[in-house]
Amino acid sequence: MHESNTTPFRLPKVVLITGATGLVGRALVQRIAQMDPEVELRLLSRSAQGALTLEGTKIQAFRWSPTDGFLDTEALHNVECVVHLAGETVAQRWTPSVKASIRSSRIDGLNLITEACVSLDLAPRIISASAIGGYRSSNQVQSESASFGEGFIEYVVRDWELAIRTLGDLGGGHVALRIGLVLTPKGGVLNRLLPLYRLGLGSPLAPGQQWQSWVHIDDLTQMLVQAMAQRHWSGAYNAVGPHPLKQQQFSEGLAKALGRPHFMPKVPRWALRLVFGRAASALLASHRITPQRLTDEGFEFQHPEFEEALKDLLH
Repeated sequence: MHESNTTPFRLPKVVLITGATGLVGRALVQRIAQMDPEVELRLLSRSAQGALTLEGTKIQAFRWSPTDGFLDTEALHNVECVVHLAGETVAQRWTPSVKASIRSSRIDGLNLITEACVSLDLAPRIISASAIGGYRSSNQVQSESASFGEGFIEYVVRDWELAIRTLGDLGGGHVALRIGLVLTPKGGVLNRLLPLYRLGLGSPLAPGQQWQSWVHIDDLTQMLVQAMAQRHWSGAYNAVGPHPLKQQQFSEGLAKALGRPHFMPKVPRWALRLVFGRAASALLASHRITPQRLTDEGFEFQHPEFEEALKDLLH
């Protein structure tokens, strides 16, 4: 029997979230409020301060600026768990300033929280986003034990997870969720693709045989709350659905879900490189990732199949 079946499921009483206004953050705030309205939710923000409403939920905003090394330490008072979701998008041209922001937004903020916790003698549990982009591009099945690759994103993920572990080592423990392609029509990749596919102009990215590992937004938020509540969860978990698929299948499946034709030629590699520069390597990578540790924990996916997941999201 899994420990998760015998351990009481209790969300932390006070939760501090970075990136709460982002795509995953908003969905998580909504889920926590639905599961336990008594949980006190706080967020760190570069601009907002004081009480506000997010997704219909009251939340207290505190100022921080990782680039300036500033954090309102009142945000950490009585915090049991920190959820770190902040991060500059990778899907853009990697200028030197963008690369610095991709790295800083993930790592400097964590280091700032860790320094504050050390000075205040606090040891909150840390649940953080990570990314399957740390793995080598490969058509082989890769579980959490697979080695990381060598490149900009791979090194960012490696240092990101080191910062997560450093905070967890203060005593609260840590979970790093290596997230794949998040499916939700409210933003992200799916939101950008829908207008083209609804016009019947959708097409796969060449060569079309690269693997994509995806996760329904509802399953991802459930992973986050379980990581918060199940304190025996520790270390890295692949936050993806159990059935990755090839890019060609992804594109065909999306067109079918919308009832639209799928005849356009593949988007050539050179076109992606023209738009995204070196960032195209991350968009074209093949990641056939399995959620081995989640399966071992007995995690139950609400939306394990791609076709059903799209049906749920688009209808």
